[in-house]
Amino acid sequence: MKLLQMEYANLNEKDVQLLQLEEQINAKRALLLEKQKKIKLISKQNHFLEDIRNDYSKYYIYISQQKEQQMNALKLLDVYINDLTTSGSLSKHNIEDAKQEQRKIVGEIKSIKHHLDLMIKDTNELASTLNNETQIN
Repeated sequence: MKLLQMEYANLNEKDVQLLQLEEQINAKRALLLEKQKKIKLISKQNHFLEDIRNDYSKYYIYISQQKEQQMNALKLLDVYINDLTTSGSLSKHNIEDAKQEQRKIVGEIKSIKHHLDLMIKDTNELASTLNNETQIN
């Protein structure tokens, strides 16, 4: 009878161990499912952010090209006005007007260049921030 009681106690102990193992397996399964959900969510967010980054990059390239074209056109005007003033074909009054226009053009070129530089700086800072956040996650 004692042997039977010992075997019964041994079986109870093994049942308890099996139940504990089963609980651990279920807990691990739940943890893995939760991690899988997080990974799916993060991958969707990353895909969305990648799309936004690509759109921003296209917009940035377009705006940069527009600014460069504006600067080139203003530089051509500046050269043209300079040629007119040095050719001697303008009156003194027209030369003064041309020089005033030339100063406006140079100011506009500086303004466009400044805005372009700010845009480049902001883009670089944003890219750096995104890279740092990506490395942290």
